[in-house]
Amino acid sequence: AIAPLVTLVQSGTAGQKEYAADALRNLACNDENEVLIVQAGAIAPLVTLVQSGTDGQKEYAADALANLAINAENEVLIVQAGAIAPLVTLVQSGTDGQKEQAAGTLGNLAGNDENKVLIAQAGAIAPLVTLVQSGTAGQKEHAAGALRNLAFKNAENQVLIAQAGAIAPLVTLVQSGTDGQKENAAGALRNLAFKNAENQVLIVQAGAIAPLVTLVQSGTDGQKEQAAGALRNLADNNAENQISIAQAGG
Repeated sequence: AIAPLVTLVQSGTAGQKEYAADALRNLACNDENEVLIVQAGAIAPLVTLVQSGTDGQKEYAADALANLAINAENEVLIVQAGAIAPLVTLVQSGTDGQKEQAAGTLGNLAGNDENKVLIAQAGAIAPLVTLVQSGTAGQKEHAAGALRNLAFKNAENQVLIAQAGAIAPLVTLVQSGTDGQKENAAGALRNLAFKNAENQVLIVQAGAIAPLVTLVQSGTDGQKEQAAGALRNLADNNAENQISIAQAGG
């Protein structure tokens, strides 16, 4: 069924394109299907829908690309097809559903080192921070996950994300977010603090230690791992943070 679905995404009616994109989104949850969908030529027409489709087409196409982008080779192909700019546009000014899916797609694409740079250059960081601050529950989780990946072992993005005002709303999510928000926000703080002395200070000033310690004590397995990593990075070569973490029971 994959080839005819791709044909509909390319050249079907408006309704056919939307439903075909939705079908590919669901099929792309399977690892083997991810490869087959890309081999059938789906990436370019999905990117076209993200750029210029109807509202429903944009949302389903963005989500289909998110599922395809879990594959490392696909991360590269999707960016080569020109996906970053229209995805950033959706994060900035799309519908609620489009913002959530586009943030998730950018987060998956940011698993690639080169893509991290391109996504930041395309202006994604500021609207992602806005979603972390004031988005819907799903937007907050996906945007925090995107910032987490953008900050991972990228010193320039660590600075840009902090400058964009991400730290305080990330700490808020660690304190009072949903389970997924807490894990992604703790992971983002972990990566922002990695070998960045200024961010280490800013994160502690924002009140991160106590909620991170709480996650280490009573969070889910994923939350515990990210929070412990964040505390480790906050304590690295910072004597004052080491004392503060110990006093907080970490």
